[in-house]
Amino acid sequence: MFILAQICGVIALILTVISVQFKTKEKIVMCFIWANIVVAIQYFLLEAITGAIISIINAIRCIVFYFYKKKDKTPSIIVLIIFEIVAIISGIISWQNIWSLLPIIVTVIYTYGLWQDDITIVRITTGIAGFGWTIYNIVVRAYIGALQEIAQLISSIISLYRNKEKKC
Repeated sequence: MFILAQICGVIALILTVISVQFKTKEKIVMCFIWANIVVAIQYFLLEAITGAIISIINAIRCIVFYFYKKKDKTPSIIVLIIFEIVAIISGIISWQNIWSLLPIIVTVIYTYGLWQDDITIVRITTGIAGFGWTIYNIVVRAYIGALQEIAQLISSIISLYRNKEKKC
């Protein structure tokens, strides 16, 4: 199971790194839908239940936000609050140890970022989420997942820098 979990990590790594390089929020979100599904499988294989449940919620959140964006709309504040509450409650219900806090916190931050229309905020919260998930991944032995999150953080920084240069 450990090896299969690491293979899932490689797939998620590829999806995550390329996602923040897209210029549209829709393409970024589509990559994150698939990455979250693969990551959920990885966490289930490693018996990291909080991370798995939160990753499933993240995939559902990405799907909902994606359909809003396809209709050229932003999810209401109510939709944002619902996803934030569901993430917190799911994290509490699936609580395994103090490390279960990390998926909850970074999901709340990243959900807020995805809710924004500003792609810079999406990239910044992607980086913050990458940092938190890196620590969680090391703790639950999702080593390729930790590399994925480090790559996501680096990719976010590069993307922020690259797009800042174009605006000048």
